[in-house]
Amino acid sequence: MTDIAGLRLRKPGAGREPAASALLGWLTDERSPQLCVLTGPAGVGKSHLLAWLVEYGTSTSAGTSSAGTTKRRVHAIAPLGGTGLRGAAWLLADHLRLAARAPAELIAAIARDGRHTVLVLCDLHLSRASEAVLEQLVRPLLQLGHVKLIIESRTGAPCTEQLLEQTRNSAVMDLMDPRWTTPESFSRWALATDPASDAEQCYPLPGPVVRSEHVTETPLSLDSFVLAAETMVRADPHAVTAWLDHHASTAGRESDLGRAWLRAGQSLCVSDSVSARALTLSAALDSDTATDTCHVLHSLAQSEPWHVAYTSTREGVSGHWPGPVTALCAGTALHARHVLCAGHLGDVRLLDATNGRATGRLTSSHNRPAAAIFCLPDGTVVAADDFGGVSLVGEAPRRPGLQALLEPDADPCTRLRRAVLAFPQRIAGATLTAAASLPDGAVFGDSSGRVHVLVLKENTVDVTSTMLHDGPVTAVTGMSLEGTGLTVVYSGGVDGRIRVWSPDMAPMPEQLLREPSPVVDLSASRGEGRSALAVAWGDGLVQLLDLDSGTDLSFRPGPPVRAVCCLRTDAGELRTMIGMDDCITTLVPRPRTLTTADNSNSPTPGRT
Repeated sequence: MTDIAGLRLRKPGAGREPAASALLGWLTDERSPQLCVLTGPAGVGKSHLLAWLVEYGTSTSAGTSSAGTTKRRVHAIAPLGGTGLRGAAWLLADHLRLAARAPAELIAAIARDGRHTVLVLCDLHLSRASEAVLEQLVRPLLQLGHVKLIIESRTGAPCTEQLLEQTRNSAVMDLMDPRWTTPESFSRWALATDPASDAEQCYPLPGPVVRSEHVTETPLSLDSFVLAAETMVRADPHAVTAWLDHHASTAGRESDLGRAWLRAGQSLCVSDSVSARALTLSAALDSDTATDTCHVLHSLAQSEPWHVAYTSTREGVSGHWPGPVTALCAGTALHARHVLCAGHLGDVRLLDATNGRATGRLTSSHNRPAAAIFCLPDGTVVAADDFGGVSLVGEAPRRPGLQALLEPDADPCTRLRRAVLAFPQRIAGATLTAAASLPDGAVFGDSSGRVHVLVLKENTVDVTSTMLHDGPVTAVTGMSLEGTGLTVVYSGGVDGRIRVWSPDMAPMPEQLLREPSPVVDLSASRGEGRSALAVAWGDGLVQLLDLDSGTDLSFRPGPPVRAVCCLRTDAGELRTMIGMDDCITTLVPRPRTLTTADNSNSPTPGRT
C-alpha cells in the first residue's frame, strides 16, 4: 500500500489496508480525537494490525513533514498483558527514556516535555489492573493536549466497555466491521497463507486462517505469592509488582523487600536474568537489612559485573540516612576521606567513603538547592546553586603561621577561592549551570553551552573558555594526566553529548558519548595508573568508563539518578556512588570486568 505521503510501506496483510490507512490518517490529522480504541473479538487480528503500525511508527521512515515536525511517529508501546498499573507506567517510561517511580511522576514528566507524543497500550483486557490503568494513567494522559493514545482491548471485556463509556469522543475501530477489511485482499491473503482455508467462512477473522494456538488466559493468583528475596527475583517481575500493589495495605508492601522492589521496579521489570534482578534489588535494599536476605541476593548476583558495597535508604533503621541527594563530590585535603553530599536545602553532609555513613555536616549562609558541590585543592567546599550563584560552605581553611595573618592575599589558594566565588559576575548573558573542582583549579558550565576552566598558575588564576554544547551544560568534571601536566575536562549537556577538552589544546571534534537523554552528572577519577569516568543519564542509567581499557559497565538502579561520584579507597579500590532522592548506593566493579567491555544496556525507542 501507499500512505498519504507517498511512501511505499509493507502491507499489513489480511486485507487490512483500509484499517491501516485509517490509523495513519488518525495519526496525521491534528483534528482527530486524542484517543483511538482498537477493538474486536479474539482472532480478529488486533495485535497483528497494531504490530504493523508500531513497526512503521518506530522506524526511521516514520514520516516527517516539510516543516520538520514528526507526524506519524509512535513514541512508546506498553504491552499490558500481565502488568499492573505501576508496571504499565514503567513500560512507557522505558520507551520514553524516562525514570519514573510511579504513574504520577511519568505523567508530570510528559507534561513538562510538551512535545507531540503518541503512546500505544496493547491488551488492556489482559492487564492485572485494567481499571486502575484507566483511572490513574489513561485519564490523566488524555488531559495533556500534546498526547495521543491508541488502546487495544477486546470487545465485551468490562474494561473495554468502561473505556468506551468514559471516552465517548474517541475514535473507535472495531475490526469486525467489514469496512476495515477488503474481501478480495482477505481472500488472496487467506489462500496464500493456507490453501485449504475457507476464506469466505473466516472473513473478517484472520485467526482461523493462521490456525494460531489458543492460549488459555489464567488469572493471576495474588494469594499464593511468597515475599522472599529469591522468590521475587525468580518470578515474573510484573507479577511481583502487581502483587505488591494489590497488597498496598498489608505488611508485605511495607517490608524492606517490598519497599526496595518498588523503589527499583522500573529497572527490575526490564532485567532479563535472575542475577541482574538480584543485583538491582540488592542495590535498593538498605545494608542494615537482615543479613540472610542480603547474603541470598549477593550470592545470586555473583555473575554480574558489579557488587554492592553498601546502600543507605530513607527507611533504614540505623539512622545513617543522610537525606535526599542533589550533588556529590570526593573531598580533598582535610575532607580527603569523605564524600560530600549536598541536599535540597543547601546543607552539605560528610559521608564516610568506606561505608557511606554520615559523619558530619557543613552549613551555608545560602540555603538554596545545590546544583553542584566541589572541593578546591586546599579543602575549601563550594556550592553552585540552582540560580547560578556560587557560595562557600563551611569555613575556609586557614594557613598556619604569622605570615598567613600578615599577608593573606599572598596565598595562591586564597586567590583561587576568591576567583571562584566571583566568577558568576564575569559571565555576560548566561548563568552558571554546572561546576566541579580540578586538581589545580575549577571548571564551570553555563546556560549558553560554554565551559570555563579556572587554573591556578603560580600567583595568578588563568581563565579559558570554549563553546562545547548545544544548549545548557549540565555536568562537568576533570582530572590531571600524570606525567603530562595536562588537565583534561569532561562536560555533558542537555544535548546528550559528552565532550573532552584540555584548556591547552583545541576541543576534540568528536564527542566521547552521545545519547538521546541529557547528561545529569559526571565524575572523573585518576589513580592506580588508570582513569575512570562515571556518567549519570536522564533516563536513570549510570555508566562507568575505564578510559584506558575502554571498559564500559552499566547499571540502572531504577529511580531517577541525581548525582554520581567516582572515587578510590585508600586500598585503591574503584567505587561508584549513586545518589537518589531516597537512596544512596555504592557499587564496586568486579576485578574480572575491568578489562572486559560490557554493553548490556541496549537503547530503547525514545523521542527525538
